[in-house]
Amino acid sequence: MKSAVKISDVIAFLRQLEMNNDRVWFKAHREQYDAVRLPWEQDVERLIQMVGNYDANVRGLGLKESVYRIYRDTRFSKDKSPYKNYFSAVLGRGGRHTIMSGYYIHFQPDNLMMGGGVWWPERRILDQLRSLIAAEDEEFLKIVENPEFTSRYHWDSNALKSVPKDYPKDHPLAEYLKMKEYIAMMNLTPQYFDCDDWVERVADDLHALLPLHDFLNYVFEV
Repeated sequence: MKSAVKISDVIAFLRQLEMNNDRVWFKAHREQYDAVRLPWEQDVERLIQMVGNYDANVRGLGLKESVYRIYRDTRFSKDKSPYKNYFSAVLGRGGRHTIMSGYYIHFQPDNLMMGGGVWWPERRILDQLRSLIAAEDEEFLKIVENPEFTSRYHWDSNALKSVPKDYPKDHPLAEYLKMKEYIAMMNLTPQYFDCDDWVERVADDLHALLPLHDFLNYVFEV
């Protein structure tokens, strides 16, 4: 099946928005925005269905739960630009409000990427994730050292400078225990989308994250 929108068209619009991030320009180009947004949302809906075929946590997710709005909340920000210069969506139980490990796609000029994991968990959840990794170290390493994972994804997580006090400094999984979140990302190029169906390609590559999600989400099921 052919994708509804060309990502190059999305990026072209977002580049214009980046240079003209104000309400007057956006209002004048609303039709151009809708011309890329609506088919992009159709593709995200199909992506949800495809990922839902192998991940039950995505099954039944609504588009509005998944996709971020283009409007920025500027109340507490020094940057008063009214619009985001990217399209993005979260696929997982609860959509963009999830606290669980889920999938993320981010389409922005010069910053195309996808991946997923647990983003900025609260301290209680973070402690549980670290305990799980330490207790099930062999299972965890089997997942994150699998070529299906390492050939696609790299860790993009904020981390402590030293190992948490509950663990020895020379712990064999020290680098993972120092993480303050567990995010694995895959940087993409425009050429990645030079195919008839980028949705299918993204769904295939996101599939490699399923074992990591299943492992991390164990803390939410006990």
